[in-house]
Amino acid sequence: MKQLLFAFLFLCIAASAQAQSISGKALQFDGKPADFATVTLHKAVDSTVVTGAITGEDGSYEIKNVAEGSYFIQLNLIGAGVANSAVFEMSKSDKKLEPIQFAELSKELQQVTIVARRKTIEVKADKTVLNVDGTVNSTGLSALELLRKAPGVTVDNNENVSVKGKNNVKVMIDGRDVPLDGKDLAALLKGTQAADIDNIEIISNPSAKYDASGNAGIINIRLKKDKALGTNGNIGLDAIYGETFKGGSSLSLNHRTKKFNTFGSYNNSYGRWHNEQNFIREQNDSYFDQKAKSYNNNRWNSIRTGTDYFINSKHTVGILVNGNYDNGDWNNNSLTNIGPLANKDQVTSVLEATNTVPGTRKDLNLNANYRFADTSGHSLNIDVDRGFYRIIGNSYQPNFYRSPTESFPAYSRIFRNETPSNIDITTAKIDYEQNLWKGTFGTGAKISNVATDNTFDFFNVIESNDILDTTVSNQFIYKERTIAAYVNYNRKFGKKLNIQTGLRLENTNYMGDLISLNAQNGKQVKKDYTELFPSAAVTYTFTEKIGLNATFSRRIDRPSYQDLNPFEFKLDELTFQRGNERLRPQFTNSFEIAPTYNGYPIVSLGYSKTLDVFTQVLAKDAKNPNATFITNENIANQENYTATLNIPTPFAKWYDGFISITGVHSKFKAQFDNLGFGIDEIAYSFASLYAEQNIKLPKGWTFQLSGWYNTAGYWGTLRSRQQGVMDAGIKKSLWDGKGSLRIRFGDLLNTAGWGGTNIFTPGLKMYANGTWEARTVTVSCTYRFGSNDVKASRQRKTGLEDEKNRVKSGRN
Repeated sequence: MKQLLFAFLFLCIAASAQAQSISGKALQFDGKPADFATVTLHKAVDSTVVTGAITGEDGSYEIKNVAEGSYFIQLNLIGAGVANSAVFEMSKSDKKLEPIQFAELSKELQQVTIVARRKTIEVKADKTVLNVDGTVNSTGLSALELLRKAPGVTVDNNENVSVKGKNNVKVMIDGRDVPLDGKDLAALLKGTQAADIDNIEIISNPSAKYDASGNAGIINIRLKKDKALGTNGNIGLDAIYGETFKGGSSLSLNHRTKKFNTFGSYNNSYGRWHNEQNFIREQNDSYFDQKAKSYNNNRWNSIRTGTDYFINSKHTVGILVNGNYDNGDWNNNSLTNIGPLANKDQVTSVLEATNTVPGTRKDLNLNANYRFADTSGHSLNIDVDRGFYRIIGNSYQPNFYRSPTESFPAYSRIFRNETPSNIDITTAKIDYEQNLWKGTFGTGAKISNVATDNTFDFFNVIESNDILDTTVSNQFIYKERTIAAYVNYNRKFGKKLNIQTGLRLENTNYMGDLISLNAQNGKQVKKDYTELFPSAAVTYTFTEKIGLNATFSRRIDRPSYQDLNPFEFKLDELTFQRGNERLRPQFTNSFEIAPTYNGYPIVSLGYSKTLDVFTQVLAKDAKNPNATFITNENIANQENYTATLNIPTPFAKWYDGFISITGVHSKFKAQFDNLGFGIDEIAYSFASLYAEQNIKLPKGWTFQLSGWYNTAGYWGTLRSRQQGVMDAGIKKSLWDGKGSLRIRFGDLLNTAGWGGTNIFTPGLKMYANGTWEARTVTVSCTYRFGSNDVKASRQRKTGLEDEKNRVKSGRN
């Protein structure tokens, strides 16, 4: 397969499409040549950019390999403005255009300040974009809180992210996969502040170019990147008050010349955030009423720096370094009243427990990139990545049992553990594109190696002495290699039909080795499998304004590295979370169709079927009849039917907004072989809503009201209740547009709390509810300094994509 792939790549790189060329000349308003102006070729039907060029010293330009169709040329030059050609038809011969001349700018125009406000929500044919930068109600929020606002996105009580009813979303940052999941991913997203985010892309059916993982698609968080020549930067400060005072700051610097672009940023967030959880369980003829409150002392620091070197107009090389450091701690205090199920008002014993988890996590990601692109449609991109994740979460967890009438414990059980986790990831990928057969052909390959080493040393603390429990302590070593290759082709037929199709091949070989101090407890799981992942998209334009867009893709979700790790994380000895080394991947086929108006999908309808779904389930512990734990298990299958309605609300020049409503009908059945029970087919429906309205006020003030709402649904096997949040905010522009002041009021109605019921586990019924510190007041101030000469910067996607998304993030 490898030999065939590289031979195919060589053939594609050597090939060159025999299409026609366009030439012309750009002139200043006074008739002199407009040298070094940007030239872009646009499709006439929808103004999309096809390719581009730069004018020479004599103002001339040439664009090669242009397929037949209707186009127009746009010129852009700093200090001269924008100029467009008339629409023209490209036939089978070369075309020379009449000179395009810039209009004269007013001599009285000494300085121009352009203020352009993007729509908060942009719905495109292949993705939905939540624009964060500049929105009032994003002030002081983390990336995790922003995802609660994203259309069709749901974040459950354990902070797992799902899209349109499907779990296992692949999260990317600047096109780079985040190798985290669950609590570790939540910690990373909490540390990523809105002040550093430009937008969030939700891609429901990615093409074959993307890694095949993520049955719900991809969430790509794009960070801000300065585009100005010279030296410039941005500084920001946040002050947040909820239960306690919190704060954060950010600083970004950028220096750009014609040859170099060097950039760097630093942000931090400090403060104590609380989380409340309450559980009522009926189990083993007993009644358990548990109330827990946890505190996450956040001390998050993040740094990002890199350099791009523009060798010439076609070749660019760059390096990028990302690092995160958190030495915060997590603390939990819980109290559980225990009594007979026959008499729930009678309390026979009380369990008081705490869990103190001081820990650190260090992430470091290195990327080297080479890019080639010419004006005739050829492009080559090579990325080599190295990722290091070091997570330490030691725990001290005492349990004290006492009589309800006594203040001193009758007996106690105290545990301590040490859980260092090391994850090393190496990836290399190559992507190539060129014009071919009147369309665009793309191909590429990727290889990734992952090695994780997790140690779980469990101690019973007896009379202040740590006694290693050899029946529980172990080491889990996991190694995985994935080799992938893809082809992708996009072509427009006439003026109405556009087709994109692709195929991705992935081979995965993995081994999980559970090494126990007791030889009989050791386990090894290994597998080698190869799968094909097709994708397709069809767009048809019926009239100038009305069209239809349809997409299909097959995708895979591999379990996160920590979910495969069979260690335990305890609230107390009766409630904990456990990994499952026998989890299998899940596969999803998704189809979506969307009528469009002016290229905007007002309505989209979708269907997906997932085989071997893995999700969180609640189970009884075999060793302790009074204990309950959460784990991940594979179930049989799940079907989802979705409908999304997107409604813009531009009622006036001073009033605009957006409403997005997603409805999901889902059905699933399950057989948990490892747990010894199953679930008959369940069918249910739920909906999610996001709305945002903006009002422009006099003297530079803006008012914003936004909110999200989810009806009752399912989080794994937990039947969730309805939930929603409403926020309000105001913004004032300062210092001639270089600064801004934002004030945000979060969770105005105090409705962020969650709740749910589990009735599926035999011999166990549980009702749970809780909340987090959503009701806050945030004041944020930003100031931008330096050069404002705009010059576009290149977009970077590295190879550390799918792997990074599968590393979880620690504590909440």
